[in-house]
Amino acid sequence: MKDSPRVKAFSLQVRLAQLRVKHQDVKAKIASELKRPAPCSLILRGLKLRRLQIKDELTRCVATLKAHGLSRLSPQHSASGEPA
Repeated sequence: MKDSPRVKAFSLQVRLAQLRVKHQDVKAKIASELKRPAPCSLILRGLKLRRLQIKDELTRCVATLKAHGLSRLSPQHSASGEPA
């Protein structure tokens, strides 16, 4: 059984919300690591890679919603969840 467009849109919107939370969490971890006296470059590299992966997935979700004309994103937020 296929999901209706409304169910798919809702699922993508839920996923977007989850990804935005994860993106902010990783961003906070990066900031925290940078505040240390001697930030670990390996940890930073991993965190920045994860942040980029999350941003890429956010972009894909937004593109999918827009492609199906199902976008209900608030205009003040970009794909990363940052205020525009």
